[in-house]
Amino acid sequence: MLIRRSMLIMSALFFWVMLVGMGKTPGPEVPTPEIDFKATVRDDQDITTRLSHASWEGNIFFTGTRGKGTVTISFEKIKKVTATGSGTNNKKDFQITLKNGDVVAVSFDSDERFLGMTNFGTYRIMATNIKEIVFE
Repeated sequence: MLIRRSMLIMSALFFWVMLVGMGKTPGPEVPTPEIDFKATVRDDQDITTRLSHASWEGNIFFTGTRGKGTVTISFEKIKKVTATGSGTNNKKDFQITLKNGDVVAVSFDSDERFLGMTNFGTYRIMATNIKEIVFE
């Protein structure tokens, strides 16, 4: 009986250790692109947040619509992104100011997200809440 009880306790302990060991340690909740673009985001409450490893849905470029077409603009070319209106059909309108001075009007899906890392954790904001993004 003592051996049986010992085996039961040892089995329970073994299964507990195995189950506890199956958990993963928490990782970053946002993707970390290879190129570290730094940016400052100002939201619709005028709160600014400095980011490193900035990305748009995990990419280092914006993809949006311009009229009936789709445009892709690399972060390398961008100086500033400014919200200009609410847009229509679940879209939000922005002006992208390029480093060469050109300005491009683009619409993004309202639920797309700008992501990055702060000195206090991860950061995610939906396009609908973005007022301005300034790249360093």
